[in-house]
Amino acid sequence: MNGRSIRGAVARGSVASVLALLLTGVGATVLAADHAVDIAGFAFSPGSVTVAVGDTVTWTNADAQSHTATADDASFDTGTIARNTSKSVTFSTAGTFGYHCKIHPQMTATVVVQAAAGGGGGGGATIPPADTVAPVTPAAPSHIGELAALGLAALGGLLLAERRFPRRRG
Repeated sequence: MNGRSIRGAVARGSVASVLALLLTGVGATVLAADHAVDIAGFAFSPGSVTVAVGDTVTWTNADAQSHTATADDASFDTGTIARNTSKSVTFSTAGTFGYHCKIHPQMTATVVVQAAAGGGGGGGATIPPADTVAPVTPAAPSHIGELAALGLAALGGLLLAERRFPRRRG
């Protein structure tokens, strides 16, 4: 096999590796989302919210009276949410969580937490501090296979560039 055919084979393999990564979603970063639930007229709206593992639900109280969002199974409790304030809970376990207001038990709703594509985590729900916002940092590739595929893609790009723009010898 001569140098040109080797470079072509490597370049085609690199392109195939990159396409495979893109099509399968390997190395994709999924960012957590924030979902809003309004409290008004002694009701949670929406009455049911569907989120993914790692997402946060934020309850905002528009009523003059204070309320809570308390899981029926005690897995989370926002504590008292005063008028015009919000409290948040981040969900780390898949499942269906019925909840209510401890002050007004007739107020009920549901959070449905779906497992992430790569599987679920353990632990339930966490309540972040109300006065801070967690920074979002991009995820780094975590698998050696991803790094190898990226390296092959870079090598293929270099080989293609050399083929298109050969060095002048003279």
